[in-house]
Amino acid sequence: MSNRPIFFTATGTDIGKTHVLCALLEAQRARGQAAKVLKPVLSGFDAAALEGTDTVRLLLANGQDLSIETIDAITPWRFKPALSPDMAARRSGVSLRLEAIIDWCLDAIARDRPTIIEGAGGVMSPIAEDGLNLDLIRELDAHPVLVAGGYLGTISHTLTALRVLDGRASIILNPWGETPVPIEETRDALQRFAPRARIHVFDPADTSNLLEVIDGNNSD
Repeated sequence: MSNRPIFFTATGTDIGKTHVLCALLEAQRARGQAAKVLKPVLSGFDAAALEGTDTVRLLLANGQDLSIETIDAITPWRFKPALSPDMAARRSGVSLRLEAIIDWCLDAIARDRPTIIEGAGGVMSPIAEDGLNLDLIRELDAHPVLVAGGYLGTISHTLTALRVLDGRASIILNPWGETPVPIEETRDALQRFAPRARIHVFDPADTSNLLEVIDGNNSD
C-alpha cells in the first residue's frame, strides 16, 4: 500500500470541509480499516468547548478516544484566535513555520493505512507565516481533495483552485445552503472545463462514493 497522503482542502472557508471528511472517515471505518487522520494546525480552538472543535469531530468520526494525548497526536498546533493560522500564531506569540509542519506531517504519515491530512481554510490560505496550504500539499506530494459548494460563484472558485493545483484533484461538491441550480448541473459544468478532475457529489445518506477518493489516490 502506498503511503502517499491525501490532503483535504477547500475553495474557501465555511464550505463544510470537516463535515465531509468526517463522513469519509466513518465510511472508511465501516469497511473495516480506519484511516489515520491529521489536522496539524487549528485556529479557533476553545479548550472549554471541545465538542465543537474540528479536531475532536475528526477524532470521534475516526473512532478514536478523546484525550489530550489524542488531540496532541493529530493537532500539535492549536490557537484560540479564530483567524488564519499565521495571524492566530502571531497573536499567540508563536512562530509557525512551514518547514516544521512539513517535518511533523512526514513523521506522522502511516505506512500501513491511508493518511488523510486536513488543511486550514482554502487551498490558497496561509497555513504558516511562510507558506500556504498549496505549498504543504506540494511538499508532501499529497493527493489534493478539494471540497466546494453549490453556491453562485462555485464554478469560478473551483476552477481557480484547480488551476493552482495543476488541474489534478478530486473534487467533492457539498450542496449545503442556497444552491441556485441543481448540484448535478454544477458538476457537469465543472467536468467540461476540468476533464482530468474526479468529481463527486456529497450525499450524507450514501457516502460510499467518497471512498473512491482513497481507492483512486495513486492514479494521478
